[in-house]
Amino acid sequence: MRTYNIAKRSAVIFIIFSVVVLVITNAAMSLLNTWTKDIISGQKVLVELVSDKLNSTAAPVIDSLSRKGFFESDSISKKKSDFINTRLKSIVSAELAELEGFEGGFFLTQFNEFYGYAFPTSPPPVPAFGPPPRSYGFIKEQAIKSIKENKLIVNLYKFDPAVFPLATRPLLYNNKIIGSVWARVHIERELPYIKLNQVYSGAAVIFAVGFLILLFYSARTYNRMKEIKRGLVAIQTEDSFRFSNRKGIFGFINSSINKLVDNLTELHAQKQRLEKELYHRDKMATLGKLIAGVAHEVKTPLAIIKTRIQIWERELKKKNLRSGELDIASGESMQLVVKEIDRLASLVNKLLVFSKPVADNFRLININNLLSRVVELLQIKELNNIEFQLALEPDLPLLNCDPDAIEQVLLNVLSNSLEAVGENRKIAITTEIQGEEPAIRISVADNGRGIPDDIADKLFDPFFTTKANGAGLGLSISYEIVMAHKGTITFAKNIPDGTICIITLPVKKNEHE
Repeated sequence: MRTYNIAKRSAVIFIIFSVVVLVITNAAMSLLNTWTKDIISGQKVLVELVSDKLNSTAAPVIDSLSRKGFFESDSISKKKSDFINTRLKSIVSAELAELEGFEGGFFLTQFNEFYGYAFPTSPPPVPAFGPPPRSYGFIKEQAIKSIKENKLIVNLYKFDPAVFPLATRPLLYNNKIIGSVWARVHIERELPYIKLNQVYSGAAVIFAVGFLILLFYSARTYNRMKEIKRGLVAIQTEDSFRFSNRKGIFGFINSSINKLVDNLTELHAQKQRLEKELYHRDKMATLGKLIAGVAHEVKTPLAIIKTRIQIWERELKKKNLRSGELDIASGESMQLVVKEIDRLASLVNKLLVFSKPVADNFRLININNLLSRVVELLQIKELNNIEFQLALEPDLPLLNCDPDAIEQVLLNVLSNSLEAVGENRKIAITTEIQGEEPAIRISVADNGRGIPDDIADKLFDPFFTTKANGAGLGLSISYEIVMAHKGTITFAKNIPDGTICIITLPVKKNEHE
């Protein structure tokens, strides 16, 4: 009986122990599986976000390469192929530099090749060009599937010992799919089953700590989500509100939202500028048609009147000479009439600029030489203390333009600066080349009284002037001439005093050629 009781107790203890071990084992395995799924799910989200980031970052580079003719044919030289690979690789390297173990690149359908493959934090060994041989087929197959189905695809691949989630998404240019973006990260070293023995030995402790950590991160995640929700509500009412910088995935979300809001704000401002420019262009077009009609009707009778008055003047002079005396008063009156008619004719000629700002005699000129000649003319005309500070960039490309029209613009702008400066008459003139599509930038800075804020929007309006004897056509004509050359002209404050006029003229061939 005693033996039976001992055996029974041992059996009970064994059963209890077995049940406890089974429960702990199942709990540990369940926990391991949960962790594995969480890691895989999280990494899938990350590779998806990284592929989206690579896609948006590559857009301007793809646009630049397309404009340079790299995608005009299905065949491509090795030099061009290496250039495309280098440009795209620099983007991928920069975006993945802070992401441990990530790899990525592009598959271009036109050339049926991988480009831009980069792995700035991946452990060696790594291939020199294109994805590794064992992964090449998987990545290419999924990239082609994304292109055909025109959608994002995120799959998990496993082959001993590699485990990696792979994200592919279509690469668009001008609403046309030209390839696929791909990103992946090896996660085999992060999966819990590699550390199975350690997990078994401390299953209870790890479970408790993990549960507490899970509660902590869940609470923090919940708070962060509430913070994002409050921020999104604030953005709707406060244009200047932006999310604070953070680390990790929430930092990436915050920065992405901030960039999106900044882009939308810039697009809104750009839309307002375009609407204003379109309004101004429409107003100028209407005014140009009106002035062209008025000028056509007025110019001919003015010429007839001028000729007739000159005939009268000669006849009066002959008559007075025969009588032995000269009617000086009559002659002076005639000269005054002729002078005023010349002035009216000059105004009509200025108004004609609005109907045709530039002539057809476009040719290549050196803008530095033209500026130097205009400055020399003004120095001779002014004959007083004027300090022109020239900083002209040498070896500027030749500008295809109407030289007489551009000279008129420079004379108008510099004349305005001369009238604005005080006793310390200093005018700084600079030229430089800028932009991916080359353009010459001319800056004229003075230390005058500046432009009042209340008239800044009226500077280019015809007939608007603050001068007692001004016609208000100089800057209007200048604006039309610069616009006809596909350029821009703007004014800004010169700190601490004065005004800066910035004229930008594209170097590329003009349609007037």
